Formats: sequence, structure tokens, C-alpha cells
Amino acid sequence: RLPLSAYIPARRIRSLDDEFLSRPRFLAISEFGPRSIIYHEGSRYIINKVNLPVSDTGEGFAITRAKQCPLCGYLHPITNGDGLDRCERCGSLLDSPLNNLFRLQNVSTKRRDRISSDEEERVRQGYELRTAIRFADHGGVISARTTELHFQGELIGKLTYGHSATLWRINLGWRRRANPQQYGFILDTERGYWARKEDDQTAAEADDPMSPRTLRVVPFVEDHKNCLLFEPTVGLEMGQMASLQAALKSAIQVEYQLEDSELAAEPLPSGDVRRSILFYESAEGGAGVLRRLVDDPNAFARVASQALKLCHFDPQTGEDLRHAPNAKEDCEAACYDCLMSYYNQREHHILDRKIIRDLLMGFTKAMTKTAPSQNSRAEHLAELMRLCGSELERDWLRWLEKHNLRLPSRAQALFTECQTRPDFVYDEQQMAVYIDGPLHQHPDRAHRDVSQVLCLEDMGWTALRFTEQAQWPVVLKRYRGVFGDMADSTAR
Repeated sequence: RLPLSAYIPARRIRSLDDEFLSRPRFLAISEFGPRSIIYHEGSRYIINKVNLPVSDTGEGFAITRAKQCPLCGYLHPITNGDGLDRCERCGSLLDSPLNNLFRLQNVSTKRRDRISSDEEERVRQGYELRTAIRFADHGGVISARTTELHFQGELIGKLTYGHSATLWRINLGWRRRANPQQYGFILDTERGYWARKEDDQTAAEADDPMSPRTLRVVPFVEDHKNCLLFEPTVGLEMGQMASLQAALKSAIQVEYQLEDSELAAEPLPSGDVRRSILFYESAEGGAGVLRRLVDDPNAFARVASQALKLCHFDPQTGEDLRHAPNAKEDCEAACYDCLMSYYNQREHHILDRKIIRDLLMGFTKAMTKTAPSQNSRAEHLAELMRLCGSELERDWLRWLEKHNLRLPSRAQALFTECQTRPDFVYDEQQMAVYIDGPLHQHPDRAHRDVSQVLCLEDMGWTALRFTEQAQWPVVLKRYRGVFGDMADSTAR
């Protein structure tokens, strides 16, 4: 989680002390990229060297391999052999692996008096960056929560939230490179110098002597963030996805009073192929707002309504208001009051607020159905029903579904230490649920139930028992943080 630093050598005319510039990892992958130019206190410096990481065994140069799903952008690190053939998340076929992935470390710079126009143009074009996501998993099961958006009986979108998901930012090379299919940069694996020309391994500057041991590597950085994936079920054009990304990001910031730097949004799997939008909390520790879009049934509708306001539409009728409240000129496609920002300058030419109005209007009226796994709510409910041990348990699940409350994570989970198997468990809240019938009123059975509850509490779990069906709403009301609010669940 620590930032990366760039070493700036001392200059006699200014200071006798060396300096270090620090940047967050996701910014450093481009600003401290190979042969990148840094301007510091009136001087120009070039990133010419990087600290070389050592492999886990302590011998050799540390590199890794991974595959990224071409449809959903999901990351698959390769530990043995050639890795998986199909995506763990969506099941689609995976492309060839990215080889020689190199985790970027702290870098060193060298002062440059002259920079050619070609170098200036290349730096202006920047690098081709790609982001990949991987949710945490427990026991081989992906730890993520899914919310489906239904409008007029049709599925129109899906939200997937992952707590502390792994994000990789990969630097594939200069945007303006001779061979777009050739990724990475040539690195001296003995001394850490970056080659001056990516297509010529023998080229070197006098102060950067390259050894014979060179390798083409693909730099990347890694971090863990709270992430939310938004996936529309209908195929949208690039302009629609870019406009939707800008509108939803701004709307989330307004709805939850976030600074622009606290939330980031990127297209997946890439900027050229946009099938989903990745939102992640970029502030240290996270702001905790993305989870609300999954937990609160009305949250995404409020965000969509806020997005309509930002795009100069009446959220109730969809009427085009033409401009922001204090603006004097009409907004035809996009302006800095709605979709444009400093961070999406490359996309200004494709942004258009009018092409996303109908989408946002549908989101404001969408019914949300949340599941505690990456499967759909219907699939998860069917699995829970199959594992039920009695019809009373199935009635309890049907009652939750009727009121659109949160479903349990698992059914019939065994706690060996306590010699008990609760009917349902909520893993995230560490809540064990028992649906008790008349049998549990017997004194011997009641005594054993108390012993099991005490054992679960010693393990850090809360045991909750549902007895008479008439009392179910009363119990649910006391534990809104676990099951949700019945009033909110039936609001739409």
C-alpha cells in the first residue's frame, strides 16, 4: 500500500541533498514509467533505472504471469502451468497470458538538459494502461455480492460489489509504438536500466551501460480497493458507456458528498472495448459508499436521479432543461457542468448526455434484487431452497423473498466445535439463524440449543432464533443491519 518513490540526484547550484518524489501506486505506474520525463524545480529528469525485485526463493529476477478475461476484465494470476482456460467469473475463453509481468518498485532518475521533440510527443501520447480486477475468494468461492436491476420485468443491469478486491494496473507500453501487439519495455535485468529504444536492445546512453542480460517486461502495480462493477445487460455503444461512466461517477460523488479524488471510474476490459464500468474508492481506507449501492435497495435509483439532474434533465419527467441552473449557454452534448472533467479529456469527443437519458430514467424506476454471492438472486435462492431441511425453513426463505430482504449466505453450515448446524448463516455479519418448530420447545432440546448458542457466541457469532411466524417481522425489525429494512424493500 506504500507509495512509490523516484530518486532525484542533488544539484550543486540548488542543493547538496538528494531528493525523493513520492506518488500513489496507480499514478506512479505512468508518471514513473520507463523513460518517462519528470519536471522538478525547473529541471528535466528521465526515469532511467528501477529497483529490481528478487524472487520469493531469493534467487533470480522476480517476474510473474497472468491472464485477463477479454469480456469482463477479470484477473487470473498463473502459478502453475498455463493457467485456466476459462474465466472464473463469466466462463468465457481466456486469451494468451501476459508474460514477464514485472512489479514496479522505486525508481531512479537522471537529469536531462535536452529532450528531443520525438520524446516530448511520445510522453504527451502517454502509455497504454490496462486495469484488471480480482475479487477476494474464500475456499475457492468468489467473495462478492450481486444486485440485479429489473425494469418492467426485464433485467437491465447488474451491480457486483467486492470488499478489498485486488486491482492491477498494467503498463503495456507507449501508445505510439511500432508494433501494437508487442507489449512491455526492455529492461537490463542485471543493473536495472531501461533501454533507450524499445526496438533496439543494443542502444544505450553513456551513463546507462546496458549489460548483455536484458528482457522485455511488462510493469504493473497492485493494490486492494473496495470495488463496484456495473454491467448493463444490453449492448451499449462506446459513447453511451463513456457518458454513463462520467454521469454515474459524478452522481455518486454528489449523493454521498465525496471529493473527486475519493472515487475513480474506469472501463473494463479496456478503453477500446467497454462492457462494464469499474468504480473503486481511491482514498486511503475507502469511503465506504460503494457498498451502500448494493445494501440499500433505493440507493442506485437515487444516484440515477442525481445523474439526470447533473445532465440537465428533470428526473421526474425527463424534460431537457438545456443547461445547469447558473449557466448562461445551452449544453448541446456535454459540458463541464455535466459530463466533462479534467480526467476524461480523451473522451470529450464521444460524450453526449442525450444518449443516456432513457437509460438513466429506467434506472430510477428499477427494482433491485440482491444476492450475497456473485450468482443471481434467483439462482442463490434455488440453492438455499434445495438445502433446506424442512418446509418451515422454505417458508422463511419465501417470506424473505416476498419482502425483498437479504438472503442468507449459506444453508446447513456445520460448526464442528459447537456440534451444531444452523439452518442459515450470514457470513459477513457472522449471524447464525435457526428456524425453530414445535420440537424445540421440548426441555431437553431447549437445553441443548442454549449450549450451542453459548458456544457460537464464544466463537464470535450471534445466534438468532425464529419461532412463531407472527413474530418474524418483530425479530427482523430488530436486526435491520442484517436483513435490511422491510419498508425500503417494498418502496418500489
